[in-house]
Amino acid sequence: MAKKKTVSKTRPGRGADQFIVRLPPGMRDTLSELAGEHGRSMNAEVVDALARYIRFATAEDEDLTLSEEGLVQISKRLQAGVHHLEGMLFDVRDVDLDAFISDQRSQGLSLTRTEAIRKILRAYLDERGYGSESKKSPPA
Repeated sequence: MAKKKTVSKTRPGRGADQFIVRLPPGMRDTLSELAGEHGRSMNAEVVDALARYIRFATAEDEDLTLSEEGLVQISKRLQAGVHHLEGMLFDVRDVDLDAFISDQRSQGLSLTRTEAIRKILRAYLDERGYGSESKKSPPA
């Protein structure tokens, strides 16, 4: 009978406690990307995420503050979001929304500019199998 290996809880690295986790499809790839962005291993990324979650989840009565690293990450995400939104804005400027809105009005549908953009986007995504309508019936 094989002896069960005892693992020291104080030793970092490969000798530390281990825990096997089953990840949902796609999460490993996302985890790998995040680890690469942060310049660390996937294991270090998971440990950091768990440490932050546990620290926040157990600090119900304390003021929650973000670390400098957390603020930097939020700032980077916000900057990326702004960049994408600005790109979408420039793309939308190329669309003749006034003509589309006028055409919709002639068909009895009064739309704001925002509603028109949403309608165009939904139709585009549905047509390519990515919208809510395509989930009901897969594309042929």
